[in-house]
Amino acid sequence: MSRSRSNKQTWMRALWTLIRKIGLLPKYLKDPQTLLWKKAMVVLGIVYVVSPFDILPDPVLGLGFVDDAVLITYIISRISDELEKYLPSEISKEFDKGKIIDDVDYRIDDE
Repeated sequence: MSRSRSNKQTWMRALWTLIRKIGLLPKYLKDPQTLLWKKAMVVLGIVYVVSPFDILPDPVLGLGFVDDAVLITYIISRISDELEKYLPSEISKEFDKGKIIDDVDYRIDDE
């Protein structure tokens, strides 16, 4: 595999991870255990991105979206570890965790 293809795959994987974590923000904001200042950071970041006021105006050489992307990436990186707990686990897709019984002795008799 060529180096540029590997770099492109790494970049695409990072972008996909960022998009998945952005999708977890509603769960994060609804969680009562999330600290208020972290919720405020996320909400203010979203308000900044959708507001017409930017540090770099959008029409300036197409760079106006760079500050929005940097801000969202920064916020996600600050809370990235906390967002991990909202990702659906592979076990939960296959099993109902409430129906798993641990520490059971059993025996199989062959006929």
